[in-house]
Amino acid sequence: MTKQATLVDHQRMIHNITGVYLDADKTQHAEGLVWYENAQKAAYHIAVKYDVPVYLVVAVIAALSPNNKWSRNLTNADALIGAFIRGDGMDSVKVSTYHKMKQKAWDILAARPGYDTAKIMLKGQKITSFFMDIMGEFNVTIDGHARNIAYGERVGLTDDRTNIGVREYRALQAAYEAAAEQLGLMPYQLQAITWRVWRDRHGIK
Repeated sequence: MTKQATLVDHQRMIHNITGVYLDADKTQHAEGLVWYENAQKAAYHIAVKYDVPVYLVVAVIAALSPNNKWSRNLTNADALIGAFIRGDGMDSVKVSTYHKMKQKAWDILAARPGYDTAKIMLKGQKITSFFMDIMGEFNVTIDGHARNIAYGERVGLTDDRTNIGVREYRALQAAYEAAAEQLGLMPYQLQAITWRVWRDRHGIK
């Protein structure tokens, strides 16, 4: 792919992302704007409950997030941290995601790493991005919906095209970052607002 073609694709993605953003009504805009801020507040409440750092709670939430609804994600994180603090075994808690992600969350709790090490331990690009977004870093999480918004198409999340490689992931992030800068938003705020619009537009639960 030539540099010119890459630039055209980049500009097209910015156009598509911005177009969805501009379709947001007041409620969609308001809810998306504070979604990650509210997520950090939810993590803070769990952190206070168990006397652990907020970033550690967010790391556990991020680890348990794949294919997990947000409400269950929080409940699972609370339960797993509680089990760890009480000295119960990992198997005493059921989670709504993959066992390997439960193990990863448990390993993070056992290591009690610093902020940067916790981020490294997460490893996966999407869950690491989710951690960064909740913590308020200049970042954006790319999932199948964010990809569809940027490309201006709706492809099912089981479609192979939504398996996003590292290079494509970074290109999508760059488009959201550029669009966010133009709109005076943090990239994760733009992603949350556009997702809110996209969800309502297509009746996604």
